[in-house]
Amino acid sequence: MEKIKKIDLCVIGAGRVGITICYALSLRKSSGIKIRAISSRSAETLKRARKFLGAGAADIIFTRDNAKAASLANCVLICIPDDSIRTVSDNIFKNKRNSYLKDYYVFHFSGSKPLAVLDSARDAGAETASIHPLKSFASAEEAVKSLPGTVFGVTFSSIKSKKMAEFLVRNLGGETIEVEDGKKPLYHAAACAASNYLVTLMDYAVSIHKKIGIKPEDSLKGLISLAEGTVGNIKKMGTKKSLTGPIARGDTGTIKEHMAGFNKFFPKEYADLYKIMGIETSKIAHQNKWIDKNTTEELRKILGK
Repeated sequence: MEKIKKIDLCVIGAGRVGITICYALSLRKSSGIKIRAISSRSAETLKRARKFLGAGAADIIFTRDNAKAASLANCVLICIPDDSIRTVSDNIFKNKRNSYLKDYYVFHFSGSKPLAVLDSARDAGAETASIHPLKSFASAEEAVKSLPGTVFGVTFSSIKSKKMAEFLVRNLGGETIEVEDGKKPLYHAAACAASNYLVTLMDYAVSIHKKIGIKPEDSLKGLISLAEGTVGNIKKMGTKKSLTGPIARGDTGTIKEHMAGFNKFFPKEYADLYKIMGIETSKIAHQNKWIDKNTTEELRKILGK
């Protein structure tokens, strides 16, 4: 970072990710990072962003013109839906081909899109990278509070862009892991499994309780407490050693009772999801040497494999 005395930042996209990043960086007065502009297609979104940033918005230009915002900066962060990144990059930088923007950086925040979506910026001479926070942004207010300690997957085109990405992440209070460009979809799939599908899994559990007469609000209270305890165990012991329950104990009779209940009260797809998760859970229990091969095979038969 020694060649860059200061970072003039432009953030394209004033949604939850964009304004969370802006707010967190605006608090770091001594970092050398100055947010110059925030752009968005929506005037209403810009209005909300200005209000959210409060006093931190005083010196920021809010605009619907992405090119204008980018012209005020030497580092552009594109925080918009994945499928729009290439178009936005092209609209700003394609007419600058071979202009060789010196010490200029363009980063996107997609967990799955490759660096190739920024080819127009790279062709114009910019250093490119992607920064993806392993974090849920359901609410900007909550995301700001919990951003410190977040792990960011970083993919870079050069040592310069790597150092800049690491510098930005440090100023966000996070840490980095390197992700190969060609393997980003799988990196992102893991994030979806741990976050998005956790929501689906909890909804599945709540719906089972609802079927047997337990109110969703009562169900969530108990199930969230259970899930939080499990997450706490995973933090301390990792995934495999945190496994508990009937499969971990080899209680095949209990699993038979589960399946009988599904067959009696639920359509087939409810049992199918349970079977898939049960088979994978039995593999963990066997790897831990908590159940033997015969018990593992019996579970596979009960679960329909």
